[in-house]
Amino acid sequence: MSGSQSPDLSNGFVCTPEELARSSPDSTNIYCLTRGQSIGLTLTTEAAFVSLLSVLLLFALIVVRMPTFGFRNVFRYRRDAPDPNWRLLDKPLDIYMFSLFCSDLVQALGSVLDVKWVHEGKVYSGAFCSAQGAIQQLGETGVAMTTFVIAVHTFVTAVWKKGIHSRFAAFCIVGFIWLYVTLFTSIGLGLHAKGDNRWVTPTPYWCWIGQQWAIERIFGEYLWLWITLGTSIVVYIPLFLWSQGVISVDENRWWRFRMHPRKTHDSEPRRRFALSMLAYPLSYSVLVLPLSIVRWLTFSTGGSVPSAATFVVITLYGLSGVVNVLLMLLTRPRLLLFSEPLPPTSPVRVPLPEPPRPLSKGHRPETIGSPQAIHMGTLQEDGKWKLPLERESATSSYDSVVHIR
Repeated sequence: MSGSQSPDLSNGFVCTPEELARSSPDSTNIYCLTRGQSIGLTLTTEAAFVSLLSVLLLFALIVVRMPTFGFRNVFRYRRDAPDPNWRLLDKPLDIYMFSLFCSDLVQALGSVLDVKWVHEGKVYSGAFCSAQGAIQQLGETGVAMTTFVIAVHTFVTAVWKKGIHSRFAAFCIVGFIWLYVTLFTSIGLGLHAKGDNRWVTPTPYWCWIGQQWAIERIFGEYLWLWITLGTSIVVYIPLFLWSQGVISVDENRWWRFRMHPRKTHDSEPRRRFALSMLAYPLSYSVLVLPLSIVRWLTFSTGGSVPSAATFVVITLYGLSGVVNVLLMLLTRPRLLLFSEPLPPTSPVRVPLPEPPRPLSKGHRPETIGSPQAIHMGTLQEDGKWKLPLERESATSSYDSVVHIR
């Protein structure tokens, strides 16, 4: 290798002098990483890799039997579920959560690709750079929009007892999210795939929408991050007070509420479930708030924010996938088959009727029935047996008490 092509290692760079001369934070072609920046990028990659493995593990727990967590999987439901037409995505909230974890997976994958830049010590435009930018856009915006939907859905269905209970409507909402991020990304890449005005460029530590596309950055991602952040904070406060029994809402007039001393309610499980579900947007807000502050400083100062601050907030943000998975495993809501299937209907022994009274003159003796096994749902409406309803209450306990779908 000639001297002009030897890497310049004096300041921790591995770029050639020619590449270093073209390197700049504002460059749309190449940016050379210092040794410290490579270390920071390694941390963000490791955080994303942990999130990626966590989401994959969650999907494996849904499908495969894991003794540590019990038979909470597809095979157990296929065998033991009372309804042969059971579905993985049974409620709207199932659909939203599945979309959230899919977005977490895509987001983590986009950050894991930073390992290439760490290995080479430089970030440069090209096919790989464009692919990373597209994946980052799909994942990060998808996570933000889905988290926003979960926050609104949880609040509306819990406090106002309204909202969407249709699977079709939920599929339409999730479909709109994925259609929006897909079209936004593909159109941008298709129209500006090459040249100095390309859509995805080094920014500068990884690849994403170039800084010359500031408006597109806002409407493509930042706007949804900020909307989700603000919504999560706004809805969490009243929902927390409601879960503690401090406020109550008029079901007929949703805008009217009353405040009163804390008291115990019969629907306590529903309140705990609502609070646990809002933990997802709340944790997202905690992770995205530092990122938003750094991004605002970057806009206002023209990109002079220290790289260390950027790597710290991106590392925290990269842990959103593992945080969501931990919330799913720790709170254990009845979502995505993370619950024990109800056992199939078993025969119930019908109790004997009371013995007849002593016969009197002019009365014919009554026939005493013998005990027999009767399956639930086989009694006639005019029957006089009084059977316990435990099976029915067990089947409908979640929908009748929690009321969040």
